[in-house]
Amino acid sequence: MMLDGRVAVITGAASGIGRGIATDLLRRGMSVALLDMDDRVIDVAAGLASEGARAVGITVDVTNAASVRDAFGQAEAELGPPWLLVNSAGVLAYGATVEMPEADWDRVLDVDLKGVFLCSQAALRSMIPRGGGRIVNITSIAGRVARPTQIGYCAAKAGADHFTRCLSIEVAPQGVTVNAIAPGMTRSEMLEKVIERGSSEGALLALIPSGRFALPDDHAALVAWLASDEAAQVTGQVISVDGGQSLFQPIATAPRPSADPSGR
Repeated sequence: MMLDGRVAVITGAASGIGRGIATDLLRRGMSVALLDMDDRVIDVAAGLASEGARAVGITVDVTNAASVRDAFGQAEAELGPPWLLVNSAGVLAYGATVEMPEADWDRVLDVDLKGVFLCSQAALRSMIPRGGGRIVNITSIAGRVARPTQIGYCAAKAGADHFTRCLSIEVAPQGVTVNAIAPGMTRSEMLEKVIERGSSEGALLALIPSGRFALPDDHAALVAWLASDEAAQVTGQVISVDGGQSLFQPIATAPRPSADPSGR
């Protein structure tokens, strides 16, 4: 896919989907800046770099413009200008809407939506003068299906989906494509927390027609293609990677009624 030598910046890269994407892109020859608020990202990047790949770990608060600016400046100084930005940083808060603390709402919207804006803005300031680039936003099928007690998360992901569409039109003349990947339930620390809260793994799997949770590699392969020259004409798309989960409405089973001998 001709990714060798190009630079990727990935947020939320200390764990989960972000880390999986970083690992995959490094295998494909890209240089990768791994960004995360969690300072474990420094050790993650060091471990990947020790395998011969060019990786740097940088701590960042994606909700703070100055922190984002500094992180992108460091990434460019150490690796070069970014060809690809993957906005993968995200948080989830639970709670009935009537009882949700304002701070929980603000935190989810700040990380999951404002962070996408700030990081995209920083990347575009480098991409546009150089005549091109790629932005891939990791959203969620929660942006298109309704989930009780996750209203902030659903609202933020829906916003990120439409942010993707709007930005794609704005920057298409500058050679930048903007797409989103909407994962379904994926093996990650976030899913483990859902299960720890009492959700049955079997019940969750029953919601996925393919019969398995997605893996970070399922998303990483699509990111790599969207980052390539082969996908130059693909922009403004929100692509679900969910094994059919967002299309599936299970029907509750019940005992079949006995036949009416009258035929009615």
